[in-house]
Amino acid sequence: MELGIKKHVEDIYKCTRCGYCREMVREEVNTFRVCPIRENTPGFEAYTSKGKMLLMRGVLEGTLDLTPKLSEIVFTCTTCGSCKTHCPVGIDTVGIFEVFRNDLIRQELGLPSHTMYGKYAMEKMNPYNEPHEDRMAWLPESVEFSKPAEIAYFVGCTSAYRQQEIATATYKILKKIGVDFTILGPDEWCCGSPLFRTGQLDLATKLAQHNIEKLNELGIKQIVFSCAGCYRTFAMDYKNIGKLKAKPIHFTKFIYNQIKEGKIKFKESPLKVTYHDPCHTTRSMKKADYKSPRRVINSLPGVELIEMVSTKEGSMCCGAGGGLKSAFSDIAVSAAQKRVQQAKETGATHLISTCPFCRRNLMDGNEKGNLGMKIMDLTELILERME
Repeated sequence: MELGIKKHVEDIYKCTRCGYCREMVREEVNTFRVCPIRENTPGFEAYTSKGKMLLMRGVLEGTLDLTPKLSEIVFTCTTCGSCKTHCPVGIDTVGIFEVFRNDLIRQELGLPSHTMYGKYAMEKMNPYNEPHEDRMAWLPESVEFSKPAEIAYFVGCTSAYRQQEIATATYKILKKIGVDFTILGPDEWCCGSPLFRTGQLDLATKLAQHNIEKLNELGIKQIVFSCAGCYRTFAMDYKNIGKLKAKPIHFTKFIYNQIKEGKIKFKESPLKVTYHDPCHTTRSMKKADYKSPRRVINSLPGVELIEMVSTKEGSMCCGAGGGLKSAFSDIAVSAAQKRVQQAKETGATHLISTCPFCRRNLMDGNEKGNLGMKIMDLTELILERME
């Protein structure tokens, strides 16, 4: 089998093994650590970006075989992009890791938990093995699906089946401000993010092609996402699959534009919050958006935003992404616990994010550490304070 990583030989050999992807302090960009796997495992070099580069080099040189243990190491990664962001020679580490994951999948060396939700996504259009007909069960009222509109709200599997508070809040906000929008309902399938991240490209492509076709058929001009993972997948991964006519926009940027235009009024009440940057709206994007969520939070009367030590490009990953939470839940929750601890040290009572998967894992970390923080999505905070 021809390995996909052969196309990335130059970058794999460009790695100088400096260790910046492992741990570093660069205060000017709020970086005080880099790899969430490094600090939540015994610390073996193979689990870091630098180590994975050496493993791929060994495979290319024929000194290492593709084995289940090698696969386990490669999949023990959140693909958060922190190593890529901090790489001094500009290697697209995460992009190469995902190619290598596809190599492993094609050799039937994927992890069982990952291949299982790939199977579920194809059978039931979601990775949670939930009935497809229940995808819109969270809706507070009857809705005409896939109606003609310029704007579509793409709900996403995690909001539809697991973090329904986010879907409900987003829907209610859009209705309150009078936005003419549509929801695809049964025509909405998993965006493919979990499959793209775990190397299951063939399956992910089928899901993507369906979503692109349905949105194009409806003549949608703008797609709003409350899920960071769905947004990143449409904005970045779909470019390689088909021509999506609509423009993807994350809900935070969309709602800030509405606030600027004076379409939303808020009640005033004192509250101290801190904000967690999801990897999918920041480091994983061609252009990171650190401003929109902070602008929204600062628009809420009485709400004080207190930043954590690690923010923006130096933000600590919550630990949930890249298939880590499904395959190595203990590591994922341990990473989340450290992030919530950092949030608690700000003196804020609420930790806000804009990703349903971050919200879930941060809640688990909060519970594990008995840290007493209130974990919320920004949509919930907005709805709570709207007049």
